[in-house]
Amino acid sequence: MVPTFHPDSQVEANMVSLIRQVDELIVVDDGTGAAADEILARLEAVSARVIRLDQNSGIARALNVGVRAALDDGADYVVNTDQDTDLPDGYVATCLETFARANPVTNLGIVCTDRVNGQPSIPTWYSPEGLGLVPEAIQSGFVISRRCLERAGLFDERLVIDCVDTEYCLRVRDRGFRIAVAADTDITHALGEMVPFRPFGIKMRNRSGEFEYQYHSPFRQYYITRNNIDLVFRNFRRRRRWTLAVIKRQIGPTFDAIVSGPNRWKHTVAILVGGVHGFFRIRGPIPAGLRRYLTR
Repeated sequence: MVPTFHPDSQVEANMVSLIRQVDELIVVDDGTGAAADEILARLEAVSARVIRLDQNSGIARALNVGVRAALDDGADYVVNTDQDTDLPDGYVATCLETFARANPVTNLGIVCTDRVNGQPSIPTWYSPEGLGLVPEAIQSGFVISRRCLERAGLFDERLVIDCVDTEYCLRVRDRGFRIAVAADTDITHALGEMVPFRPFGIKMRNRSGEFEYQYHSPFRQYYITRNNIDLVFRNFRRRRRWTLAVIKRQIGPTFDAIVSGPNRWKHTVAILVGGVHGFFRIRGPIPAGLRRYLTR
């Protein structure tokens, strides 16, 4: 199943490619409205099942609506992918073969991609039958068993967007399931906009040009900050090393967002408010007034 928001022709091409690999393609449009009418109609014409949400509610709810629909239709496995992800031919079949190789002791719940844009996953462990196992992965490309969904539950809608896949991977493992990579698979996935790193407006150059960093909007920065802090509080007693790793990997991007453009002040507000909300475990959609300020 695929959640969409303002889908374009590339999204349509990705979905047409995916529909050849699955028994049923479920597209959940997350409140785009009339702007998506034409593309969603074309997807329906090629046998996709389209579910339209009345308002934008975040990826977690859109995923859950699609997963419930798939389970109600009797699916044994559910394939999750983002609208900006291209799953190559044979991807789903390879993931299902990975499930078939797993013995009951491994208790496999999720199979994910081996590579994203050519960058390999590095398995942390190996199962007795030789499957590479990882502690977490991006949800785009997940193939999840019905048994895992029924026992571990669905995605945490309180997070709305960002860290949704991390939280789910941690919860799946807490329920005793493993996450394996499908060997030699490689998906194409848009990882965000790269912009020049200009601390306080100062250009930073090297031999190949300007330094760049991965940019997220102030709106996204609020959720990134809030949800990472939320997950740290949920897990620091049981996962001390994981907690330290999360804090360490967020320091750099947070610094970049505050000191480099564009929208430095809005990023600062997003991080401060997101930090307070994360500390006090305030979840759900961003407050309307803050959203207007960060997105105008």
